[in-house]
Amino acid sequence: MVTNNNETMQQNIFYTFSKTIEFFSISPAEAQLFAMLYLKEYPMTLDEMGQALGKSKTAIGTSIRTLSELNLVRRVWKKGIRKDLYETHHDLYSKFMKTYINNWISHTNNQKALLSDVYEQMNRTNLSEEETQLLNKLTSIIEFHQSIIDTFTTIDPKKN
Repeated sequence: MVTNNNETMQQNIFYTFSKTIEFFSISPAEAQLFAMLYLKEYPMTLDEMGQALGKSKTAIGTSIRTLSELNLVRRVWKKGIRKDLYETHHDLYSKFMKTYINNWISHTNNQKALLSDVYEQMNRTNLSEEETQLLNKLTSIIEFHQSIIDTFTTIDPKKN
């Protein structure tokens, strides 16, 4: 009975934690993979991960690549094992917040640049009163984007 209870608790932790990871714009498959790796006490191969999650090695490889690019997992070496092993970083808050903040800053900078291009195009022409009002709204929208950038730039995940 204790084993079933432990398995149930472990499944609840796994499911709830993977849902939290999804908040960081990570796909459900990647979030499940991360949660599983985090809960394991040892690094795992792609084959082991695929077997544990019931997914193909190709699907696991794609998810691992994404998590690696986000610097949330790392490949490790273990003597006597020729296959690649992967494990998570244990500093969850710092890693996730840094990734999340950088994504917000990057995305907002891109959007602001696109809006600034529109502003420059509009500002070169003689504008009607309606277009002038739209240009004023656009200025406000660009300032909003800059405020987002400024706010996220000041957040330091290492402080908490």
